[in-house]
Amino acid sequence: MTRSVGVRHRRALSVLVVGLVLSISLSACGSRLTGSALSIAKGSSSSSGTGTGTRGDSDGTGSGLTSAANSASAAAAQSTAGGSSPTGATGAAAAPTASSGAGTGSSGGTSAGLTSSSCNSSNNGGATDTGVTANSITIGNIASISGVVPGLTESAQDATEAFADYVNSEGGICGRQLKVQTFDDGSDATTNAADAQQACQSDFALVGSASGFDNGGASAVQSCGIPDVAAELSTHEMGEVPNAFGASPGNAQYWPLGAAQWLKATYPSAIAHAAMIYLNVPATQEQATSEMQAYQSVGFNYVYSVAVSPTEPNYAPYVAKMQADGVQYVTEYSDDDSAARLVQAMAQANYHPQVVDWFAEEYTPQFLSESQGDANGDLVLMATAPYEEASSNPGMQLFMSWMSRVAPGFTHDIFAEFAWSAGLAFLQAAQAVGPHLTRAALIAQLQKIGSWNGGGVQPADENFGQKIPSNCFSYFKISGNAFTRVYPTQPNSYDCSGGLYHF
Repeated sequence: MTRSVGVRHRRALSVLVVGLVLSISLSACGSRLTGSALSIAKGSSSSSGTGTGTRGDSDGTGSGLTSAANSASAAAAQSTAGGSSPTGATGAAAAPTASSGAGTGSSGGTSAGLTSSSCNSSNNGGATDTGVTANSITIGNIASISGVVPGLTESAQDATEAFADYVNSEGGICGRQLKVQTFDDGSDATTNAADAQQACQSDFALVGSASGFDNGGASAVQSCGIPDVAAELSTHEMGEVPNAFGASPGNAQYWPLGAAQWLKATYPSAIAHAAMIYLNVPATQEQATSEMQAYQSVGFNYVYSVAVSPTEPNYAPYVAKMQADGVQYVTEYSDDDSAARLVQAMAQANYHPQVVDWFAEEYTPQFLSESQGDANGDLVLMATAPYEEASSNPGMQLFMSWMSRVAPGFTHDIFAEFAWSAGLAFLQAAQAVGPHLTRAALIAQLQKIGSWNGGGVQPADENFGQKIPSNCFSYFKISGNAFTRVYPTQPNSYDCSGGLYHF
């Protein structure tokens, strides 16, 4: 996972994942919750087969939206958030400027489930490829639900099922209903590989998957040529697969610099005394090193960096060292539990650096609870549109309304938003293909998608088809038991001026 909007988000799951790998060696894995069990629990139809389930047609409740509203929300899937699209890499960027992020443009969107005389239930090409019949399209979703951190990315699977229900309520894609075959990789790369292999044989595409263990399935996905339209590409192995795309696309070649530029302008003395803490595993070390390299290019000076065991219970020695070294900017590559332990150790030492900078995985009510108020005032770098501002973001309203149907009381986090965004990208590409839906044709259309904001659930300026991350960002801070906007000040807006660092 990574640290700047597109970047920092990916870093955290990679970090968390690697930390989980080590944790697995120290404790027994939890029981594996199969997709069938998930489907049954949600009252949907289930399929036989080990570790998978299939969600069938929509419940028929409908979206409750007019055709015009549907068209507008679907068109928003391609709207930009202002700023310039990343066409190349830059070093130090221009001074930050704010730009609006909601519905500021369109490149000719599509709307869910619309049919035409050339593409409908009676004229859709029939069975055109694996997982495609005249009546249905079966898509797979791999998430980490059981294992050492139960429910880790379950929200991404819920969002994929919500997306399918939404599309089906509008008539499907060329009259074909979407069915979701669910997989739980149990936070294990070997299981992820087995799930990917099964999806290759039974599903037309993978959609909305989120697993820090996707390196396990990378070989199978590439070998069988299945389109993988993921919530996020968590590892460099999956990021290098040509037929894999992500709403959060990974940062193997680029690192967004906007957040670093803003921090430099806002806290110049703090970034001169920076600290990087990361879990002592290869993926985390790689991400931390990359971020420090990118941020140093704009003036950050790291006076302290340290690798910490994923199971480290005592952060007091690291806090003491930061105090002694005069650290005023602290960031960490870790999971929520480790982050909470660092927060508590700083509070116990009465250590209050000028800036504590958390990443998007901490943008969840769980972290507010885990930190017990000790993170009050800390910054949170945002990778997605904020739930707090949904009232002025139609795309978020649509997403949240369907999430509430599938998973009432769902946890507000980034995984669900990225999975919904991935679903909309799949929809746009499938509709562009038309009746004769094939894997190869879908991949070709996915490669053509340029600037993307997932219908308003994430910043734009990401080049979806080329897997170039967005350079847009916003900052929130923790205020009591809530997240409040810091920059830019306008609701649903982002700074898209920072540019990208090219490794």
